[in-house]
Amino acid sequence: MAHRRRALAATLVALVIAQTLAFSAPKGAPPEPVVALELVPTVEILAAPRAVEPTPPVVVGPVANPVFTVRATAYNSLESQTDSQPFITATGTRTSWGIIAVSRDLLGTDLPYGTLVRLTDLGGFRYGRGAGTYQALLDANLFIVEDTMHPRKTGQIDLWFADYASAVAWGVRRLEVEVVRYGRDGPFLDAAIAEHGFRAPATWLASR
Repeated sequence: MAHRRRALAATLVALVIAQTLAFSAPKGAPPEPVVALELVPTVEILAAPRAVEPTPPVVVGPVANPVFTVRATAYNSLESQTDSQPFITATGTRTSWGIIAVSRDLLGTDLPYGTLVRLTDLGGFRYGRGAGTYQALLDANLFIVEDTMHPRKTGQIDLWFADYASAVAWGVRRLEVEVVRYGRDGPFLDAAIAEHGFRAPATWLASR
């Protein structure tokens, strides 16, 4: 009896193994070919060099006119507003219309000495009242950074006026500053000026 049980168990095991092998691979499938993974490098010498696309030039510095908004006040050539030489700027230039002073935080990176800017009048600093009131005056010429302000000032520029009354009337305004030339030796970022050249106002040339 035990002998028959062992024989029956062996038969069942053989059937299970046969069915497993039958379902593990499709019937009649040919054996997979063996592919040799061997690469042989070749060298081809061309009669003429192959054309290569030129590498784009690396652009250094801003590609467009940087524009930002600042608080703008006004000053005169008075010792009480500047120093013992009120008609001489920090760069040694004589004060004249078109010269601006900037706070020292802007002087370091955004508006270094010699930078040319275009100004847009956005009105009173707090509420924007009277926007454009001074635009005709500001459009008369570009402005150049030649002076700096007291260390306590930040994010601010100072426009020079010839008389005290004009500076008081200006008050505290908000201006949009557009950089036309970064620094004294940088390229002109304004396409029209770069093409036709830049002519400084006579007051600038006289002060040099």
